[in-house]
Amino acid sequence: MNKILTERKKGRQKEKSKRLFIDITGIVQGVGFRPFIYSLATRFSLSGFVLNDTSGIKIEIEGEEKKIAEFLEHVTLDAPPLALIEKIDCRKLPPIGYHHFEIKKSKKEKEKFTLISPDISICPDCLRELFDKADRRYQYSFINCTNCGPRFSIIKNIPYDRFLTTMKEFKMCPECQSEYDDPLNRRFHAQPNACEVCGPRVSLFDSQGRKIHTSDPIKKAASLLKKGYIIAVKGLGGFHLACDAANKASVEALRKRKYREDKPFALMALDIKKIKEFCQVNEYEQRLLLSPRRPILILRKKKDCWLPDEIAPHNKYLGMMLPYTPLHYLLLREAGMVLVMTSGNICDEPIVYKNKEN
Repeated sequence: MNKILTERKKGRQKEKSKRLFIDITGIVQGVGFRPFIYSLATRFSLSGFVLNDTSGIKIEIEGEEKKIAEFLEHVTLDAPPLALIEKIDCRKLPPIGYHHFEIKKSKKEKEKFTLISPDISICPDCLRELFDKADRRYQYSFINCTNCGPRFSIIKNIPYDRFLTTMKEFKMCPECQSEYDDPLNRRFHAQPNACEVCGPRVSLFDSQGRKIHTSDPIKKAASLLKKGYIIAVKGLGGFHLACDAANKASVEALRKRKYREDKPFALMALDIKKIKEFCQVNEYEQRLLLSPRRPILILRKKKDCWLPDEIAPHNKYLGMMLPYTPLHYLLLREAGMVLVMTSGNICDEPIVYKNKEN
């Protein structure tokens, strides 16, 4: 009798189990979507898998119907802040008895179309680690995680996986690999994950392309800025030409080099406090400056602004922005000045983004 009841109970449980195929399109690669789905499925005790393909994200989920419904609701409610879901298609499938949930290897298909995340400014967590002497990534110029760092600039092909990015040549060290594999870690499946041991490093070159041998390229670059030099800084997406914004002669020299007679230059300051020394900033403008997009914001100059007029000739406004990469933060902190940051190109020409073009 007990055996019959047990078998009936198992039968009812099996009938309750549902399986769903889910296809999600939009900006869902490079924004931590797979780790998010993994955590969500684990939270609702669901099994199956998630993977990237050349059109977006594919999910198969199996479990109780009620939990699947809750899972779907939270996919849209709790999606990563940098994700943009355009469409979710669902299709019922017969249960096959998945035992756990996993992130599967990405799938290549003939048709290739998916929206790629733009590069993302350094997040508060990485910024804190950047200046924490106890952290293993202290002052590492390329610190990043699932929530920030390069995306569009490093992608060579889709789906978005490390071996299809410029990070392919940098094999993760055991510690970075452990973070990458840990579902509870902020760097779980963070494709550009790296550190001083295994990742790219900063180099400094002179105007002839010869490497300047120094133990601290950023400190050396900052010293050149203090002496009035113009330097090229490679950020996300290309080069900027930078100089001390308070040095009138440097600003004038930069105008001549770019053949830019009077078009305003943009400025980069270390923090909001520094921007407020020169410009009026309301609460809304402050939120925009601090947002992950790190825009150049046109702000009204204060009457006592002492920066040279050559930055924005005969203009009551200045274009200001905050650092968006760890490298910018390190350079600005070391230099201790506001920098002119203008695109590395001659006026009306495309921005230089390859080292050999510089």
